[in-house]
Amino acid sequence: MKLQYLGHSCFRLISDMGTTIVCDPYNGKMVGFDMPRVRCDAVTVSHHHADHDCLDAIIGNPAVLDVVGVCTADDIAVASYETYHDDAKGAKRGKNIVFTFVADGIKVVHMGDVGCLDEQLAATVAGCDVLLLPVGGTFTVDAQGAKWYVDKVKPKIVVPMHYRTAEHAFNIDGVDAFLSLFDTAVVQQSDRDCLVLDDVPAADTFKIVVLQRFVD
Repeated sequence: MKLQYLGHSCFRLISDMGTTIVCDPYNGKMVGFDMPRVRCDAVTVSHHHADHDCLDAIIGNPAVLDVVGVCTADDIAVASYETYHDDAKGAKRGKNIVFTFVADGIKVVHMGDVGCLDEQLAATVAGCDVLLLPVGGTFTVDAQGAKWYVDKVKPKIVVPMHYRTAEHAFNIDGVDAFLSLFDTAVVQQSDRDCLVLDDVPAADTFKIVVLQRFVD
C-alpha cells in the first residue's frame, strides 16, 4: 500500500492492486491552498464541513462513504466508527466518523476531526499499523489529546494531520507542539509526500512521520 498526503487532513491510499481511496478532500478557499484534483475509486468523508467533504475536487464519479458501516472497495476493507467532533458529545461541532482501511496486510486508521478522548474508540483501533491523527487543536484534539491517542492506540507509525502551516487560512496549532512531546529519535521529517507501506516497523518500534504536501 502507498499513502500519499494531499494536505490538511486529506490522504490518498493506493493498494498494490491499484484501488484508490481519498480521505477528507478539502475546499482550497477555506483551507488556504488548492486541493490537488485526483481520481479515485472511493472517497471517505469524516463529517460534512467544507475542509473535509469537498467532492468537487475529485475527478470522476467515485463511491462516497460518509456513514458508519463496513464495506469493501475492491481489495481494501473499510470499516467506520462514530465519535464526536468536540468534547461535549457533539453539542459544539457535531459527530465525526473514524475510518479504518485494511489492504496488503496493512491497517490504516484515519481519525477525521476527532475532538474528544474516546476510550472505546481507542480500544477499537488499538494496534493499527498507521494512525492518521489530527494534532492542531481548536477544532480537534490538541497536541496533548493527540498524544493520549498515541499512548492508548500504540500504532507503529503516526502521521500528523490537521495542523497549521504557513499556507493555512485559519488558526490552529502547528505540528511542533505535538512533536515536542516525543523523543526526537522517533520523529522523521520526510522530504516526500508518500509513505510506501511494504514494511511497517517491528512491534516494538514506533515512529512519527511528517509528510510533505503533494502539489500537482
